[in-house]
Amino acid sequence: MMTVKGTLQGRQTMMGIRFLQNLMSGQCVRKPIWRIPRRLNSDCSTLTLENTFKCYELEKGPPMDVELSREDALKMYRQMVEVRRLEVVSGQMYKSKQIRGFCHLYIGQEAVAVGMCASLRKKDSVITAYRAHAWTYLLGVSAIGMIGELVGVKCGCSRGKGGSMHTYADNFYGGNGIVGAQVPLGAGIALAHSFKNDGGVCVACYGDGAANQGQVFEAYNIAKLLCLPCIFVCENNHYGMGTHISRHAALTDFYMRGQYMPGLWVDGNQVLAVRSATQFAVEHALTHGPIVLEMNTYRYEGHSMSDPGISYRSRKEVQQIRKDRDPIDSFRKQILSLCLTDEEELKKIDAAVRKEMENVSKKVLADREVGLDELAGDVYAKNLEPKIRNVSGYNLAHKKISEVCFGKPRPTPASEMKDVPVGDAALLAAQAAAKKANDEKKAKEAAKDGKGKPKEEAAAPPAAAPPAAAPPAAAPPAAAPPAAAPPAAAPPAAAPPAKTPPKKA
Repeated sequence: MMTVKGTLQGRQTMMGIRFLQNLMSGQCVRKPIWRIPRRLNSDCSTLTLENTFKCYELEKGPPMDVELSREDALKMYRQMVEVRRLEVVSGQMYKSKQIRGFCHLYIGQEAVAVGMCASLRKKDSVITAYRAHAWTYLLGVSAIGMIGELVGVKCGCSRGKGGSMHTYADNFYGGNGIVGAQVPLGAGIALAHSFKNDGGVCVACYGDGAANQGQVFEAYNIAKLLCLPCIFVCENNHYGMGTHISRHAALTDFYMRGQYMPGLWVDGNQVLAVRSATQFAVEHALTHGPIVLEMNTYRYEGHSMSDPGISYRSRKEVQQIRKDRDPIDSFRKQILSLCLTDEEELKKIDAAVRKEMENVSKKVLADREVGLDELAGDVYAKNLEPKIRNVSGYNLAHKKISEVCFGKPRPTPASEMKDVPVGDAALLAAQAAAKKANDEKKAKEAAKDGKGKPKEEAAAPPAAAPPAAAPPAAAPPAAAPPAAAPPAAAPPAAAPPAKTPPKKA
């Protein structure tokens, strides 16, 4: 439940007035008190969230006071209506056999995807299970690309070859058909964010049925061990296929399953609570590492279109949830109570979205499937053989889908070719360009310094030129050459001749 938060002075005033009214009427009983919304500015209000969070191993949880502007209110309302209508149209097309195969609808869980996408940034990543239509649409794929993929035609986001469970977008790593298999992949994507140090986080979504998978706990372990920026999100819609959580889970508090990781329980049918919790989780993942979120929500349809959804639960249960906790109706009441919009404007949004989705379905049905030759498209990044081997009965040549969609790149004519330096010549050219740019910069700075002189100084007549400098004095006479070296000392006198020995007689 959410109520509007009033200022302390306003609450005290209203309480005093109500108390006096009760005294005068003789009815001193407790009655709900209307709270005046506190406006931060003309377009923004503050709400207090109540009974929307439960914390596990957290010193404090998300802020209970959340701001809501008119722009954000209308944007999130429209997104939830678009997701709901996209899924309704998909269900109708499935029943008319225009969509075949697997088809898992998101009706009833719109607040989870819309609220989380409202707080995620472009550099953040998302990976989810097979109930992926809403995530695909909100993360960048158009309605015609989404429905076209379900029908299996060329305009689909995977050219009709992926189907309901295999859709992708920028930083959206798709729906995944294997139960729980996307969770360790999400931990790997978070590892990539950590390795690149790009400040992004990865949101890995899974259902309450997948929460019992061993690979989920392996992903928990490695994420905590490496302190990865990963947000594990359990979208608890209370039924693992046709089995209620009380029958398939020994611990139904899925936000506590991380044990050594903190967790947060969120009312997943309140889009503002989801938005606030996601912002908190992103900051926590970047600062402290992984966290587990449990989004408590509910799906109105069966597990898939082949499941009627009423063999293991009553119609009354579904109707009661629709009445009490529908995410679109509850948000509609909140923004109307805050006077951020009016009933007429919301009806126009509903009608516009309905018409838009009807037009999309008509365009999709007018499209065609891809040709058989495209089955071998992009089998290899670089194909070394002209034909695809080991395909009996077919003669399939390798194709690049980019060439199918945009055509083969044309060779550049010689007249358009430019003399582009390569190797050492490119390095020398880059150095010369850098030197030229540096010289131009210095010249501009010098010119700017010259223009920046005071006007008076510029207006003053130029001072008389100083007298020409006297000619340089005659060079001093060259220094006398050094005196001649004294004569070398006379060699020592010759030794006296030795005495001749006396002659013999």
